[in-house]
Amino acid sequence: MELVLAKTNLEEKAQKISLEKLAEKLQADNNRVFYFDPSNSHKDLLKAVSFFENKGRKAYLSEIKISLDEKDYIYELHII
Repeated sequence: MELVLAKTNLEEKAQKISLEKLAEKLQADNNRVFYFDPSNSHKDLLKAVSFFENKGRKAYLSEIKISLDEKDYIYELHII
């Protein structure tokens, strides 16, 4: 499964990353925070949480509001 990472600036093209690549990035660090685009389905992000919990990690998913508009948010996935 691939997820779309949140953009760091408006001109940047959206990047996709697989769960396996995320797991590789975690091997170097004990914990990490990833930010995802709202175009990802909530169901897919819950599958990502389950994926990391099955690997013996704790994963926390939350929505981060980036303005007062309800449509402006990103997903935060904190993996410990």
